[in-house]
Amino acid sequence: MDTRQESVDAFYWRHGPCCAGCDWWKHITSSAGECTRAAPAPGHERFYMLGIQSASLNPGAGHIITPRDHRCGEFVDTFDWPSLGPFYLKRIGAPAQREEAP
Repeated sequence: MDTRQESVDAFYWRHGPCCAGCDWWKHITSSAGECTRAAPAPGHERFYMLGIQSASLNPGAGHIITPRDHRCGEFVDTFDWPSLGPFYLKRIGAPAQREEAP
């Protein structure tokens, strides 16, 4: 397991339902990623959720970039966390048995 994924997983278990633990979210860095729940947006709108109004690069159309701590009504976590093993779960602060996410 890479350290970026471990950082994202640990953040989710510390902070509860947020982008970091959502099935729709695909991390780009340990603190931001793409929300694939909605249709792609024009390039100039992709970074608005991060507070970036203009950028020196043109990202092109794609999914909205959100911070890992963003919370919305579309959150879903269907991942089989126990499949990662007890040692990893302990490192990220997750319960060894499947429980409701924090």
